[in-house]
Amino acid sequence: MLQAALLLLGCALSHYLWGINVTVASVVIGVTSSGVILYIFLIAAGAASESCPYQTPGSHAIRYLSRRALLSATSGSDGQTTALDSRCISWMLQTSLDKGVHLSTLRHLATMVPLANIDPTLVTECFNVFAGCVKVVDRYSKVEVVQGLEQLAVVSALGFFNAISHLLGADPTSRVPEDLHQRHAKAFPAFVDFHGHRFYPIMSAVHCLFTRSRERRRFRWGDYEPPAHELAVVSHNLVNLAQFEYQRTQHIKVPRWILRFVLHSFSLDPPPPTSVVADCLSIIAIDLGCDMSNAATTGLDEG
Repeated sequence: MLQAALLLLGCALSHYLWGINVTVASVVIGVTSSGVILYIFLIAAGAASESCPYQTPGSHAIRYLSRRALLSATSGSDGQTTALDSRCISWMLQTSLDKGVHLSTLRHLATMVPLANIDPTLVTECFNVFAGCVKVVDRYSKVEVVQGLEQLAVVSALGFFNAISHLLGADPTSRVPEDLHQRHAKAFPAFVDFHGHRFYPIMSAVHCLFTRSRERRRFRWGDYEPPAHELAVVSHNLVNLAQFEYQRTQHIKVPRWILRFVLHSFSLDPPPPTSVVADCLSIIAIDLGCDMSNAATTGLDEG
């Protein structure tokens, strides 16, 4: 309202001064026009990025309407498209021996949210890629990354976490997690140590999902401060896992290691993106007994 009032004042003043002194009126018109152009630029910048510090009501409205329009335009084909994408990614991971192809493919997978009708074999392939990038080296179960495969280990861990969380959220009765549990137990002992690597929080979260040891109580998110998009993907996946674990425990509770992510996110400075805050509130709502199965599929898109 204040910006609109200032615009009207500038227009009225310019019109009034035009009949008195054209030079003075031109200066006022120039200042008013500059203000309008700057404000339009701020709206566009705010609408283009949630991390822009200059957010206006117009930015929020444009971003919300554009996302709603995109969802409406693609809702009929999203499920088929992501299902086809997941099958293509799974095929590329199975058939290609090129680590560069694996790296680019898994980077794409890590950004795919939500994943509808996910191919179950994709989850297994992602785990196989990660397991091929690391090794347990000593009696303390310390994990080391094979030289030259650091980036592939990180993206395969995130892609695997993305895929398994969506599979569990979409089909809690799937037998794939049971097979992965056995594979995980063979590859990593119960007290495996992922510390010192960028994938530590992701794979520790997966380890908490597959094990019921005291490691679940010891796991902390610590200094996990990834890029904004990665944080948004992880938070969205944790909503799926919170819903799955809450149902698995017969509506008793959400695991503490997931709730610790909420506390960690709320303690970040600067604050996390809006979508992460919305996902954290969804996790709290699940722990309080609310059914967030629908919100878990749309939270990232509408955040």
